[in-house]
Amino acid sequence: MIRYILILTFFLFGYIATGQDVDNSTKANEKEETTNPRDEALNVFLDCRWCDRNYIKQTIPFVNYVNNKDEADIHILVRKRVTGGGGGEYTLDFIGQGKFSDIHDKMMFFSPVNETADETRKARCNVIAMGLMKFVARTPLSRNIHISYEDDGSDTSENRRLEGNIQNDPWNSWMFKLSGSGEFNKDQNYETTRASSSFSADRVTPELKMEYDVSYSYRQTIYTTTESKSFRENWRVRNLMVKSLGAQWSAGGRASISSDTYNNYRLATNIGPAIEYNLFPYEESFKKQFRIQYGITVHYNIYNDTTNYFKTSEFLLRHYLSASLGFNQPWGSGYISMTWANYLHDFSENNLGLRSNIYYRIYKGLSLNLQARANLIHDQRNLVKGDATEQEVLTRQRALKTTYSYTFEIGITYSFGSIYNNVVNPRFGN
Repeated sequence: MIRYILILTFFLFGYIATGQDVDNSTKANEKEETTNPRDEALNVFLDCRWCDRNYIKQTIPFVNYVNNKDEADIHILVRKRVTGGGGGEYTLDFIGQGKFSDIHDKMMFFSPVNETADETRKARCNVIAMGLMKFVARTPLSRNIHISYEDDGSDTSENRRLEGNIQNDPWNSWMFKLSGSGEFNKDQNYETTRASSSFSADRVTPELKMEYDVSYSYRQTIYTTTESKSFRENWRVRNLMVKSLGAQWSAGGRASISSDTYNNYRLATNIGPAIEYNLFPYEESFKKQFRIQYGITVHYNIYNDTTNYFKTSEFLLRHYLSASLGFNQPWGSGYISMTWANYLHDFSENNLGLRSNIYYRIYKGLSLNLQARANLIHDQRNLVKGDATEQEVLTRQRALKTTYSYTFEIGITYSFGSIYNNVVNPRFGN
C-alpha cells in the first residue's frame, strides 16, 4: 500500500511541477508583444566533436545552436592540424546555407604548444564570433552587436611581424619534449610495475621536416598465487627526414634502432629512402589528401633466441607501397590507408595492412562511425624457434605465429527532437 502511495505522490509532484512550468511559460508568452529575439537569430550548426560546446554557447549567445546541419543557416566546420612546434593550426569554414548560400568564408588561427586549453578555447571563440559577423550583419540582430578592440600597447603590427619572423627565433624552429611516467599496482593476486620515458626533438619548416625521438618502456607483472611473472621491455631510437619537392612531391628517409623482448629483437636496425606523391596540394591537407608512398629499407636484426628460420642474426631488404586517403568535409571525416610490404629475397614473405576510421553523417541526426584494422601476415621472421610454454601464451611474453589479425567496430547514432540546443546546465555533470 505504501509503495502505491509513493508512486502516486511521485507522479503528482511531477504533474504539479510540469504544470507550473507550462503556466509560467504561457504567462511569459502572453507578455511578449514583440518578436522574440531568438526568432531573428541565426541557426548555427557547430561541426567540431572536440570543441568545448558549453563554453562556446555561453560566450557567443546571439545565435541559435541547432543539432542538425540541414536546419542551419550556417555550418561551421572546424579542422585542426598539428604544427611543427607541437601546437595547433585551426581552420574554420563558415558555410552559408539557404538564404546565406552565397557566403563561404574561411578563417585560421594558431595555438602554441605551451598554450592552455582555456587560452585555446578563448581564441577559438573569438575567431567564431568574428566569422559570424558577415552573416549577422544581414539580420535585425546586427543592431545589438557592438565591436570593440583592446590594445595594451604591446601587440603592435611591428611586434606581430617580428614574432612571425623565423630569423628572430632563438630556437631556430626546434621543438623539444621530455616525458616520463610510472605505475605500481598490487593486490593479493597480482603485482604490476610499469615505467616509460621518451624524448623528442623536431624541426619543421615548409622546406624540411626533421624528427628524432627516443623511447623506453618496461612492464613486469608478478602472479603471487602461482609464483610466476611476466616481463616485457623495449626501447627505440628513431629518425625521420623529409624534403619538400614542390606542392605535391616529397622525398625523405627513415632510420631506427630498437630492442624488444616480446618480438625477440635484441637489436633491430633499419634505414632507407622513400618518396611520396600527394594527389592534392599539401596545403589542402586540412580538408583532403591522397598520398602514395614508396620506400625501400635495409634491415639488420640480432635476435634474443634462434628464430624459426634458424637465425640468430640476418640482413634483409624490404620494400613497401602505401596509399592513404584522409578527408575532413561537411558531410564527414576520417581516413583510410593500405600498405603492402614484402622482403625482396622472397615475395611470399609479405604483409598487407588496412587502417580506417570514418565518421559519416548520413542524414540530419543519423550518423555512422566505422573503425577497422586488419593485417594479412606472412613475414614473421623474428619468431622464436619451438613452441611457446603455457605461461608464455597466457601472459603474452612473446609473439606467436599468426597469418591474420583484425579489429572491426561499427557505431550508429541517431538524435532527434528539438533542433535547438542553446541551453547550458552543468548541474550533476560529469
